[in-house]
Amino acid sequence: MDWKVSHPSEEQLEAALPSNIPAMLRERVDKTPDREAFVFFEHDITLTYAELDNQVRRVASALIHHGVRKGTHVALMLPNCIEFPVTWLAMAWVGAVSVQINPNFTATELDYALNDADVDFLVIDEACLPALENMQQRTERLPDSNIIVRGSREASKTYTLWQTLVEHEPQPSQPRADASPGDVMTILYTSGTTGYPKGCVLDHRYWLQLTAAALFAQGGHKPRNILIYEPMFYMQGNAIFIAALLCNATTYCPARPSISKFFEWVQRYSIDYCAFPVPAVHVMEDYPAEMGESLQWVHAWYFHGDARERVEKRFGVVARDSYGMTENGLTFFVPVDRPDLAEGGSMGIPTPWREVRLVDDQGNDVPDGGVGELWTAGPGHLCGYYRKTAANRDSFVGRWFRTGDLMRRDEAGGYHLVGRMKDMIKRSGENISAAEVEGCLCKLPGVVMAAVIGVPDTVRDEELKAVVQLKEGMSSEQITPQDIAAHCAAHLASFKVPRYIAYTEAFQMTAGNDKVSKPSLTAGVTDLTAGAYDRVDGIWR
Repeated sequence: MDWKVSHPSEEQLEAALPSNIPAMLRERVDKTPDREAFVFFEHDITLTYAELDNQVRRVASALIHHGVRKGTHVALMLPNCIEFPVTWLAMAWVGAVSVQINPNFTATELDYALNDADVDFLVIDEACLPALENMQQRTERLPDSNIIVRGSREASKTYTLWQTLVEHEPQPSQPRADASPGDVMTILYTSGTTGYPKGCVLDHRYWLQLTAAALFAQGGHKPRNILIYEPMFYMQGNAIFIAALLCNATTYCPARPSISKFFEWVQRYSIDYCAFPVPAVHVMEDYPAEMGESLQWVHAWYFHGDARERVEKRFGVVARDSYGMTENGLTFFVPVDRPDLAEGGSMGIPTPWREVRLVDDQGNDVPDGGVGELWTAGPGHLCGYYRKTAANRDSFVGRWFRTGDLMRRDEAGGYHLVGRMKDMIKRSGENISAAEVEGCLCKLPGVVMAAVIGVPDTVRDEELKAVVQLKEGMSSEQITPQDIAAHCAAHLASFKVPRYIAYTEAFQMTAGNDKVSKPSLTAGVTDLTAGAYDRVDGIWR
């Protein structure tokens, strides 16, 4: 570590926070117009800050020409490509709302997300067109004339080609006068426990505060070269490229993740900050330590065991964990100068702007050492779940947001994640709703009931295991694991398809006899894969 540790006060941070995303971009462009802003090296595309500004204002003009206005919902279904940040920033310039869609979504998932979010326009990669064209519930509010395609002219058919957007005359260099921190910027879907995901309504303040807090957590390190390894359409990748703009850094981005190329990218582009991917920990000794010597500070999100310490020792880098959700942004961080918190496995202390409580079932604060549900408050939270009145009612108590996560606070002030109340499975950075997969399984004729649980995995954190109960008289020979996997693949993104598939004659139910008792599926079981079919290896375990 070769920088002086500093943590500005919340008042200083607030004074430096831009009022909205377009104002932030204008400030950053004026400061370093000739510095490279984005380098999509596998696409051989580089934009300086001035070139980014020009493209953003041109695309903003084109969107207005097509009918996009302040408050219009525009879905982005794009992989990591220059069109994503340019379009996202252009929508912020116009005042439109970005609805960010996973490019792996199937037609079934699009039927839900595009309609749930009241989408009027869609910017989509040509590789995703089959899912769009196989939708069963596409409404008249999303006609072909409102589809903008990134890709070849042949693929665009009757749609608008994205490349034509940058041919429009640019908007004026100064942002709209009516933009405010509270304007809605994004509807970002997050998986829940009641089936389909919920759309978090996020404003300009949310993104600016989140990224300012992420930079604050680095304790004085000022990133220059940042690698985005993760998808931009999720909170993490989205936040990292905004943070890069906020500190006038250069963002380097591959077309798709690759552990085998990760250290080569770090070395080639002198990356000094990134979120260190968990799979890279398992292979880092296969690469010379010199390939990571440019790293200065990395996020080490939810590392297990001694992984964080190993990364620090091998590359001479500061690696720190933190905690946050799509709903509340960055909530806890481990300061650079608090290795005691890092070594103790803590998620850290509250970030600026964030108030926290640990609460028992009666709504009372629990003492240090006790376990309670984390409640958070302060500016920069989600504005609510879009069109989900019941979820909004259940998720807030006055100004406090109920996270559903169980934590404890130690005597040193560090907060420790004990467990997730939400029935979620985390696979390779993807948060997967067990309820959504179960709902899909139960739509397969012959399946009476299903339960999905996570199986620990050294490479992907967790893999999905589906346990199914078939109709009486039916067997695994009639509804095979291959049938089950194919059904899931037809209706779910590939990362949600269970790897392990098992059968049961009957589930043990909860006391209310209305839910499967999932603890009964794991209690006393040393190998959760035993007796299950492994879809990847094609064998019964």
